Amino acid sequence: MVKKVRLFATLRDVAGCKEIEVPFEDGETVRTFIDTISEMMPALGDEIITPDGELTGQVHVMVHGRNIHWLNGLDTTISERDELVLMPPSAGG
Repeated sequence: MVKKVRLFATLRDVAGCKEIEVPFEDGETVRTFIDTISEMMPALGDEIITPDGELTGQVHVMVHGRNIHWLNGLDTTISERDELVLMPPSAGG
């Protein structure tokens, strides 16, 4: 199965596109999903996750409109119907 992931702002520049297609299995975790992204696009993976396997804090990972920080973090499971978005933090005023 393949899941489309929307990218925003600087992540589009890193990836060179607005959206990527990532193979996944229904019910796998965000951690596994990000590992797949890192294998496909190492520069994008470096923006998302540290060598220790933790989030860098430079990217918000959203599953079906909710930040994984408020779900089960990297252990959040992904279903076929979930939309995934990768977005750098932003501030404004």
